[in-house]
Amino acid sequence: MTIAQALKLAAKKLSAREINLPHLEAEILLSEIIKKPREFLITHDEFKLSARQIMKFKSKISRRLKAEPIAYLTGHKEFYGLDFKVNKNVLIPRPETESMVEEAIKLVTRSSQPVALVDVGTGSGCIAITLARLTKQKLIAIDISKKALRVARKNAISNNVNKNIKFIKGNLLLPILNSKFLIRNSRLIIIANLPYLTPAQIKNSPSIKYEPKLALSAGPDGLKYYRQLFKQIKSLSAADYALCEFDPRQTSKIKQLIKRELPETSCQIKKDLSGLNRLAIIEII
Repeated sequence: MTIAQALKLAAKKLSAREINLPHLEAEILLSEIIKKPREFLITHDEFKLSARQIMKFKSKISRRLKAEPIAYLTGHKEFYGLDFKVNKNVLIPRPETESMVEEAIKLVTRSSQPVALVDVGTGSGCIAITLARLTKQKLIAIDISKKALRVARKNAISNNVNKNIKFIKGNLLLPILNSKFLIRNSRLIIIANLPYLTPAQIKNSPSIKYEPKLALSAGPDGLKYYRQLFKQIKSLSAADYALCEFDPRQTSKIKQLIKRELPETSCQIKKDLSGLNRLAIIEII
């Protein structure tokens, strides 16, 4: 079977399942399997695939037909122009989260004092690693999952910032609160892209069924972990800013939660690239 034949057959199957850009997805998967850029597929469409390559390609297409995310099938996902390894132990980085990085960079740039950045629920490490690359700051990245931290550390190495980030296993800000990792003489910026979906939302979204529930589910209203985080921030009494990503449908509830748990703050809501409320920027006064 040639490249052209394999792509035609795969694109037809993907199209039948109403998968967007079926030919592009087929190219991405085949390119990963034969370890060649997509341009090679176009210029060498008569190239004959080995039996092993055909078998692997058919397996990947079969998994994609079952709605498994293409990022898990390739093992990679781009975020803010950088490449990140991903697997089923970490949430796939989303474009809407890039606005969190942009706002954090603004805060770092505007500060006349040294800045300490803490990424809570780091997952693949995409936020912390991107900030380390772009701001040259030292960061602390926390996650409760050992498997997620393993992925994050590999991504830090591949992006050449492993010396700039301290990865810690822990529940939200507890490693900071228990004084194991003290932050002194710096403006503290907390960045939190915590789980914020409800069980009902997860059930009704088949596209995310392969992603780790630990990184998605957050109680009946999706704010379970932000409640815990805001209580910890109140106990910390040293933070200057907190950036929190949320579901647009939670706008009213998260504003009320911030007002109740962190009354001595001001809150600004920022929209994502799609024009939807996505980010709460909390300034602790």
